[in-house]
Amino acid sequence: MSQTANTNLTGFRNGTIFLVSCASKKLRGPAKAKDIYMPSALFKKSRAYVESTGKPWFILSAKYGLLDIEKRISRYNKTLNNMRKKKRCEWAQKVLKDLIPHLEKERIKSVVILAGSRYREFLEPELHDRGFHVYVPMRGLRIGEQMAWLNESDSRRFIDTIRFYDILKRLEKRVGGAVQALANCNGKMSWPKRGVYFFYEYGETRSGSGYGLRVVYVGTHAITKSKANLWTRLYQHSGPATRVGGNHGGSIFRGLVGDALAKKNNRPLWSECNKTKEKHLESLVSRHICAMPFLWLNVDDTPGPKSRRAFIKRNAIALLSNYDKPPIDPASTNWLGLSSPSPKVRDSGLWNQEHVNGDYDPSFLDEMEKRIDRTNPL
Repeated sequence: MSQTANTNLTGFRNGTIFLVSCASKKLRGPAKAKDIYMPSALFKKSRAYVESTGKPWFILSAKYGLLDIEKRISRYNKTLNNMRKKKRCEWAQKVLKDLIPHLEKERIKSVVILAGSRYREFLEPELHDRGFHVYVPMRGLRIGEQMAWLNESDSRRFIDTIRFYDILKRLEKRVGGAVQALANCNGKMSWPKRGVYFFYEYGETRSGSGYGLRVVYVGTHAITKSKANLWTRLYQHSGPATRVGGNHGGSIFRGLVGDALAKKNNRPLWSECNKTKEKHLESLVSRHICAMPFLWLNVDDTPGPKSRRAFIKRNAIALLSNYDKPPIDPASTNWLGLSSPSPKVRDSGLWNQEHVNGDYDPSFLDEMEKRIDRTNPL
């Protein structure tokens, strides 16, 4: 039996675990691993943050490898920071050997690493290659910035954001293993009648995860009584099949993207355009939106403000929005939305304006999961 017995994993199937690095400051006498590093302010903050999530965690120890938090150990003086690359690689392989059986047994798919680069350099790519979702939320932050992140970040929202993207990964596999670009879609495909859709944008990667794009727009249709179906709404966003025009009046999404493009290029906004300039801007908007990949979720319920589609859309936006909140997955410095005249777009990191400043009901994630098996490939 490994010294990393799974004492704190029970009950977390299909969930997330944390890996927290050890610290140079330690208590003098023997103590449980979760206590011995408490003289370190960063470890103390990391432990408090992880425990606030209710998720299981292990310690990455330079001496012990994968260390169970309840194991009693003695003070030691060893770090990966002065260890040769070959030895660090061997250390990582030992950690993986002990960790993978736990992850597979408990069906855990997401691993959050709160550790410096030396402690994750070989772990992170290996876990990713094995199909696990790896997050390093404090990647690139200095010690003071890490302390600030741990103080300010909403741990509930962080965990729910991870779950949201895990659900989208399952949805992606369900619909054929890849997200669609709107440019490659048409009305002859087997679209569900009604649904919710999630647009990504190239160049917008998830913070702490170099492997996935972040969602930048959440939409649905027919919230009030309407005959519009899912494809009709997507078509309104895309513009006509020729991709040389469109109607921003029929899509707030198009209107927001168009004004951001215009402002970024010092061109007239929609309200200032003549017909020639408006046609050119419509064309630019169509090209931009049609290049964006997206996923759709079959939610075929009756139109109305209390529909499940409205519920999912409203709460997904509130979860993902950074408007007036400590940022999770902030927009990149090159994101087009930062040129938007709308402060809600700029600050939320989304092409949405409604619901960006609200709280969310996490039960919408359960609702999303229920709908995955009802969503079929096109």
